[in-house]
Amino acid sequence: MSKRIVVLSSEIANKIAAGEVVERPASIVKELVENSIDAGATDIRVELEKGGCHSIKVIDNGAGIEHDDVPLVFERHATSKIDKFDDIFNVVSFGFRGEAMPSIASIALVELLTRRKKDLSGTKATLEAGKIKEMAPTGCPEGTQISIAKIFDNVPARRKFLKTEATEQGACLDAITRLALAHPEVRFKVLVHGREVFVAPEVKDISQRIAMVMGDDFAAHCLAVEAQKENLTLTGFISRPEYTKSNSKSVYLFVNKRFVRDNSVLHAVLSSYRQIIEPRRYPAAALFLEMPPEDVDVNVHPAKLEVRFKDAHAVFDIVSKTIAQSLAGAQTSKGNFIYRLESKEKKDFSFPTPSVREKSPSIPFGMFSRKNLQQAINDDLLKRPVMEKKYYPVGDNKVSPDEKISFSGMRYVGQYANTYLIFEVESGLVLLDQHAAHERIILEKLKKASGEKVISQSLLMPEIVNLTPGQIALFSDYLDFFQEIGLEIEIFGRDAIAVKAVPATLSQVKIGEMISDIADQLNEQNQTPSLQERREKILASLACRAAIKANRFLSHEEAAALCHELEATPFSLTCPHGRPITINFSLSEIERMFKRK
Repeated sequence: MSKRIVVLSSEIANKIAAGEVVERPASIVKELVENSIDAGATDIRVELEKGGCHSIKVIDNGAGIEHDDVPLVFERHATSKIDKFDDIFNVVSFGFRGEAMPSIASIALVELLTRRKKDLSGTKATLEAGKIKEMAPTGCPEGTQISIAKIFDNVPARRKFLKTEATEQGACLDAITRLALAHPEVRFKVLVHGREVFVAPEVKDISQRIAMVMGDDFAAHCLAVEAQKENLTLTGFISRPEYTKSNSKSVYLFVNKRFVRDNSVLHAVLSSYRQIIEPRRYPAAALFLEMPPEDVDVNVHPAKLEVRFKDAHAVFDIVSKTIAQSLAGAQTSKGNFIYRLESKEKKDFSFPTPSVREKSPSIPFGMFSRKNLQQAINDDLLKRPVMEKKYYPVGDNKVSPDEKISFSGMRYVGQYANTYLIFEVESGLVLLDQHAAHERIILEKLKKASGEKVISQSLLMPEIVNLTPGQIALFSDYLDFFQEIGLEIEIFGRDAIAVKAVPATLSQVKIGEMISDIADQLNEQNQTPSLQERREKILASLACRAAIKANRFLSHEEAAALCHELEATPFSLTCPHGRPITINFSLSEIERMFKRK
C-alpha cells in the first residue's frame, strides 16, 4: 500500500459514501419513500422482490422532476432544499444534502421515470454504477417511479452482510410503517412478489393510522397524550400499564414527523413507567414532537436517525411529566396497576394452614402424595451433603448437565417475599429463586420436545393476534420450528397470526402476550449468528413468559413439586439468562453479620 497521499476517485468516494447511507435494502426504501413525501406525494406504492435484496420499486404521484434536472438528481450534493449554510438549521424536509440518490446509484442499477403535471411527456434515465447509460423522453404518468436492481452487485463485500430474505423484508416494512405512522395523509401500499402485505389508506385522524400500523391490541390499550410548552408541542399515544412488550423497540419517537432515536427521550418514557409495570418489561408508544426547525439539528447522523436538541432538558421534561400525569389516572380492568415496587400487603411466611393452601391457585408442577411430601420437606429423608455449586455464564462450554442442584439434606423453611424459597442445611441457609428455577425447567422441556413427538393442546377456536407487517414477515422463517415445539400457528392475512395449538407446557400462558414477545424476540435476532442460537433465545423467551412470577405465593405442594422437577432438570444451576437459581449463606457468614466472629 502506498504511503503517498492521494485524492480518491469519484467512483471510490461514492461507494464509501454509500456505505454510510445505504446499509441494507431498508435504507434504500427509507430514502426513496422520504423523497416521495418531500415531492408532495399522497399515494406511494412500494414493490419488493426477495425482501428488497433483488429489486425495489417506489412509485408516487408527487410533483415529478423537470427534464433538465434529472442528471443532477444523481450528482453528489445537488439539492433543491438549501442555498446557504444557515439553511441547514431550518430544514423542514426529509432530504436536503443530495447524497442519497448518488449513493444508491453507485451500488445498484437504477431506472428513473418521472413527469411533472404540466409536461406533455416524461423522462426516462438509466444508470449503472453511478453513470448515466440512457436518458430520453418517454410517456409515463404524473409523478416519479424509481426501480432499483442488482443491489450491491458491484460491492460484493457489502452484499454478504445481508440477512435472510424474510429479515430484510421485515426491515423494509418497518421503515415504511414508521413513515406511515407520521403521515396519515399519505396512502401507502406495499407488495411483495406481487402480493399486498401492507395497505394504509389515507385517514384524517392519526388515531386511525396508529390502529392500522401498531395493531388493534395497542389501540385497545392506549392513552392519548397532549401537552404544549412555549414552542414545543407533544402529542401521541402511550400504552396502559397492563400492555407491555419484551423490549423498547415499540417506542416510536418522531420529531417534526421525522423518526429518530434519542436515548434521553427514551429514558424519559421508560422512567415514567418504572414503578407501575413489571421489571424487564417495556411500554409501547408513538410520540410526536413538534418544534421550530431551528431548535433541532437533524444533520448529526448520515441516515438522519439521530438529532440534537437546542434545549434537551425541556424536551425531557415535557415527555416525562406528560406521560407520568397520563399514567397517574390510568387503571387496569381490575382497578389497580399490575405491579408496584412496594407492596403494602403484609406477608406471613409461617407454614400455611390447610385453609390458606386451599385458597392458593394450583399450577401444574406435578402430583405428589402427602406421605412423599412430608418426606421430601420435613423428614430430611436424604442426608447426603449439599453439592458445591459453580455458576457459569449462559452458553459457557464449561457448564455440564451433570452439574445439577440437589436438595439432599435440605429442610424447607418457607417462602420469603412470595419469590424465594428458603431451605435450611447443616452449613447455613439456601435461597432459591422460584421464577429462575421454573424458567430452567420449562426451557429444558421445550428443548427436549423439539424434534420429538410433542404434546400440544389444541384451542377450541384459533386465537388471532395482530402484529405489524414487518413482524409477520419474520415469522415465515420460523413456522416449521414452532411446529416442532408444539406451537401451531399460521399467517392470517396481512397483519395477524392465527394460533391453533400450544405446547402443553405453555398451556397457562396468555397467547396474545406470548406471540407478541416472540415477535419482539425475532426483531432482535439480526445480530445472532447461528440459527441454533436464535432458536434457543426464542425458547428462553417462551420459558420466561410461562414461568411462575415473583410475588406468587406457593403452597407446600407446589414448592415440593418445583424442587423435584428441578432436581431432574439438566443445567439446573442457572436460569436461561445465566443468573444463579440458588444462593448460599454459610453459617459462618451469618455469624459474622451478627458480630459473633
